Amino acid sequence: MAPIKLNSFCIRNYRSIVNSGWKTLASDNITVLIGQNESGKTSVLEALYAFYTGSLSEDVLRSDNTFPVVSCSFKIEESKKVADFLIKSRIPANLLEIINNDQEFVLTREWDKEKNSKIFVATENIAGYFNTIETIEKNLFEKTETEIQNNIIRSETLFNSLSELEKQCTNISHELLGLRKTIAEKERLLKKSKQTDARQFIEIELKDIKNQYNELESLYTKRQAELNEKAGLSRKVSEKLSAGHRLKQLEESYIQELEKCTENKNKLVDLEHLYELSSNEKEKRIVFNDLQKVRNDIDLSREVLAKLETDKYRALRISAKFMLDNITLVEAETLANKEINNEKYYYNKFEIGEELFKHIPVFVFFEDFSGLLPNKIDLEDILGNNYHIEGYKAALNFLKISGLDISFFREKNHRILKQKIESLNSDVTLNFQDYWTQFIGRNNKIRLHFELEHYDYTVPGKSGKPYLEFWIKDNQERLYPKQRSRGVRWFISFYLELKAAAADTGCNRVLLIDEPGLSLHARAQEDVLKVFEDLKQTMQIVYSTHSPHLVKTDKLYRILAVQRVNANDDKSETLIYDPTKIGEASADTLSPVYSLLGIKLADQQIIKAKHNIIVPDIIAYYYLCWLNKIIPQPLELSFIPATGADSVGLLINILTSWQIKYGVLLFESDNALLAEKIHLPGEKVFSGAPVLCLNNFDSPEDLFSVLDFKKYIYQQRTGITEKISEFIINNSLSRKILATNFVNNINEGKVVFSNFDETTKENINMLFLHIKELL
Repeated sequence: MAPIKLNSFCIRNYRSIVNSGWKTLASDNITVLIGQNESGKTSVLEALYAFYTGSLSEDVLRSDNTFPVVSCSFKIEESKKVADFLIKSRIPANLLEIINNDQEFVLTREWDKEKNSKIFVATENIAGYFNTIETIEKNLFEKTETEIQNNIIRSETLFNSLSELEKQCTNISHELLGLRKTIAEKERLLKKSKQTDARQFIEIELKDIKNQYNELESLYTKRQAELNEKAGLSRKVSEKLSAGHRLKQLEESYIQELEKCTENKNKLVDLEHLYELSSNEKEKRIVFNDLQKVRNDIDLSREVLAKLETDKYRALRISAKFMLDNITLVEAETLANKEINNEKYYYNKFEIGEELFKHIPVFVFFEDFSGLLPNKIDLEDILGNNYHIEGYKAALNFLKISGLDISFFREKNHRILKQKIESLNSDVTLNFQDYWTQFIGRNNKIRLHFELEHYDYTVPGKSGKPYLEFWIKDNQERLYPKQRSRGVRWFISFYLELKAAAADTGCNRVLLIDEPGLSLHARAQEDVLKVFEDLKQTMQIVYSTHSPHLVKTDKLYRILAVQRVNANDDKSETLIYDPTKIGEASADTLSPVYSLLGIKLADQQIIKAKHNIIVPDIIAYYYLCWLNKIIPQPLELSFIPATGADSVGLLINILTSWQIKYGVLLFESDNALLAEKIHLPGEKVFSGAPVLCLNNFDSPEDLFSVLDFKKYIYQQRTGITEKISEFIINNSLSRKILATNFVNNINEGKVVFSNFDETTKENINMLFLHIKELL
């Protein structure tokens, strides 16, 4: 597997899916969606594919005018960290400190009403960092808006104050002028006057007038100083108002251009509809020309909007600095431009999203393998990458899994070439027969075969040119692919597609497959599962099915159950249940599982005649099944999982009615939930169910020592000071994932009984000794 793996998904507002919640894929790379028709299984697959491609069709949009949002979380499998997939110098220092040790990330793709989408990083800690920045920017904008309003009020106040001061200064100036004239007149009279009394009187009057003049002149100076101060403030407020007015103008221009763009988009929809309805070429040409003009106008509007967005942001930053930081406009422009240039260099959440998106697996949607193997195909079409030719993809897949490249067909010696082809046919057939177990007749398995031939004179235009011919052979006859059954052709196409994808080691994939094997026999559907099992180490597979033959009873942790809130209303919301809550799904949704239990029961693979042990849930089932496999002397047991301790009684009723021998194993947390009396159909109350209660263990995880739990199940180093079951609850750990880790470690040979310490061994030995006594 490549270093990055799809871990879980959350789908919102996609067809019937309002909010799926976060759903985790199976850790062994195969996840199966089960549910009735129209439940929403295909929508899950299509939504995941839309997340990868960004493409969205009109029919997936909901009538409530909400738009799809698809999030996927990814886990980095190797020692690399999220920051290793980015240019570290472009990560802001504070953010780098936050994500330096992260090995998981979330990407979200959102669509708008025009079906355009953006992808961005949505990991909680990274999103928190950018949300903080966005909050700061929002607060800055609000403060700037408030300051603009305050400046408008200040401007009006200053205008009134300046007007009053100017009026006062003018009046005082006029009064001073009058007093100066009076003083000059009195001084002339004083010079002319010869009488002492008259001179004294004039001198007293002149002194009073001069005192009045001096007081008024002092008042004038004070009012003039106030006027100058207010005028200076008014100029600053006017400058701020000018900056704010510039921001307002840009906002208004943006809104006007947006309205214009929206109007053109509506016009475009009408013209496209009109074009479809046009009855002749002349009408189509006229409408087409109008369409082109409107499309050009929309493109132009988008360019204008992008520039206005940039200018608006710059104006906001300048206005904020100028108005809030009490600096000059020139200083504000210099600082704002510097900050904006720095911001352009550092990643934003969209750029991080786009950068990480480059490294995620390729999502491939296989709804129907339309590239069926052709009867023949010209070699020049393959060498010329003529993918329009029928069967091109399937033929290319065939050659890819054969290990052939173009140089192979440049061999001049036809005898050597045919020998090599014969050898390759054997290899491909043997590989194919590992998966296709069906026989035609009693012992006759089909074989895949291709030959290099040349056209003869009967095809004048191609005479002498090489072509590849494909056959599906058995011991009775050899037939062209198109002469075989639909099921055989489908499986071969499916096999070629998946094996060719797996052969491309340079590209990790998530395969999304809708209803594989509909035209196949039950055993052939099980062959499909064999292909999945073989490829799960090289890719992840998510598929939907109704068939019980495409579900494994020992791998129920792979299931996601999909159903409607109201099964009788195909417009109701889709719900998705993971394995830990699968018991909440309806019987119709779980019909593949129930059918499978019936099939296995007929083969006596699930419920035996004796030695059946009912356990409270699927988690206990996995721990106990796999522990029984690795103990020194495994017991002949068949564990039957209930869907919670409160449903154990139902299984007891069923097995008792069928007269099948059984025992019940409960953990301490389950014991209180089991009713003391079990009701049998049509009979009196029965209370004799053989029950083993492990009163010292709240859950199967408590069987392990803390050291073994951390080493073989949790797989992390951490301090655990409480019971393991309490640690799991308190830290919101997924029991399903923990159990899967344990099962996978056993399957891969990483855990054997001798690995455990004495505490774990003693608990497990005690458990199986009690089970043996119970039976």
